[in-house]
Amino acid sequence: MLEILENTCILLAKAEQVHLQCTRNRFLQEGLDITPVQWLVLYTLYKKDGESITQLAKRCYLDNATITGVIDRLEKAGYVSREPLEGDRRVYKIFLQPRAHEIKEKVIQITNSIFAEMIEACTNEEITIFRKVLLNIFEKLSNKE
Repeated sequence: MLEILENTCILLAKAEQVHLQCTRNRFLQEGLDITPVQWLVLYTLYKKDGESITQLAKRCYLDNATITGVIDRLEKAGYVSREPLEGDRRVYKIFLQPRAHEIKEKVIQITNSIFAEMIEACTNEEITIFRKVLLNIFEKLSNKE
């Protein structure tokens, strides 16, 4: 192992960097014009469509400025649309468009395949512990902000 990867924080950051690059590349290979962050937003909308940008940002754990840019790009690509909230034209709800539904199964298949590759040499117990550690890290650091 490279010396720099002996540091757990660096290892975690590098593992996520490699994961995101792998996901980006696989999407491109399959002809999908979305990024991993755009996938996060689409996935969240698949679970509950028609949310306001603020609600969606909270569910994606993104700030409003970041999600607004992601929504702009998804809208331009035809994956989502914004519709003003009746009675409050300052608030927009985000809705999936047919193009987003067309890629859903393909993207889920790709991300499941990447996950399978990631955990190939791991036992179920190791995966459970890993998820628990990641959730613990996320909760500890999220509460500090």
